[in-house]
Amino acid sequence: MSQLREARNLWHLMSAAQASGHKVCMAMITAVTGSAYRRPGAKMMMASDGQMAGTLSGGCLEGDIFAHAQDLMNTKESMLCHYDLTEEDMWGLGIGCKGAIDVWVAAIDVAHPFWQAFGRLLEEDAPFVLGVELNGPERFLQAGSVITTFSGLPLPSVVPVGEGQTVVREGWVLDHLTPPQKVVVTGAGHDVKPLVALAQQAGFEVSVLDPRRMFNNPQVFPQAVEWVNQDAQHVDAERWPHAYWVIMNHHQDRDEHCLDLALRSQPRYVGVLGPLSRTQEMLRHINRQFEPHVAFFPVGLDVGAETPEEVAISIVSEMMAVRAKRTPDHLKGREKIHGQ
Repeated sequence: MSQLREARNLWHLMSAAQASGHKVCMAMITAVTGSAYRRPGAKMMMASDGQMAGTLSGGCLEGDIFAHAQDLMNTKESMLCHYDLTEEDMWGLGIGCKGAIDVWVAAIDVAHPFWQAFGRLLEEDAPFVLGVELNGPERFLQAGSVITTFSGLPLPSVVPVGEGQTVVREGWVLDHLTPPQKVVVTGAGHDVKPLVALAQQAGFEVSVLDPRRMFNNPQVFPQAVEWVNQDAQHVDAERWPHAYWVIMNHHQDRDEHCLDLALRSQPRYVGVLGPLSRTQEMLRHINRQFEPHVAFFPVGLDVGAETPEEVAISIVSEMMAVRAKRTPDHLKGREKIHGQ
């Protein structure tokens, strides 16, 4: 999945490096065949002083990519690099991922109007498409119906790209950058701390909803982006549309209000801590129906979790599977690590 937050962090580093007088390149995986460490859309930045950020492999390819980047920094051009990691005679590294990947590498002038527009879109935190001509200099940005091109020339209509996907079509790479999925955790008990921290590390953007200011604040949950000190019945259902919800107040009346709010907000996922019978009772009390595909009662994967940290791993793993549209299962015995 192409993550807007990852691209924004790299953009800030590229801007800082160029402001310090260094030339910069961006590298992006455009296609993967078989198994690989990262998927299409993963990005890196490389600067002429040797600074690198982000990762495209387990460390086996970055040196070679940097050598290409150094040449491109002087020509201000781009190139497509192909790596077949099944060729042991060439690499001789005993690489674990036996796939093949294509990497687009391009010199970036962050002061160019096109890349300035790219930076502004990253800061707006809304989905957009970066289009890259594989064998040419053209680029484009599409945000809604607005298209910005590198050359200023008009382009033909763009084929829509699925959310978070990076695909190659007719000589173009279409990279759909998406902001982090939002998670609303209701409750501010001690078991919420590892959940908030782990969800943030997994690329989610977390809000904590609990009216108790002494428990719900930036000092207690530094990894959250929002600390809402309100009762759920006073929160607008449109505040967090299409979010992931985890209901864990350990207080049935509060849980019922939060569950009611979650189910009215067009959620992607609603997980409720505790036994199924308790959740069924709450649903009867609030007289709410739900779509089965968003309901995870009880919340989490069955991994034998007991401690708050283990429960957090169980819940975040389940949310990651939903985000990736996967059915959780063992990798044991699979020829490919990533589904196609």
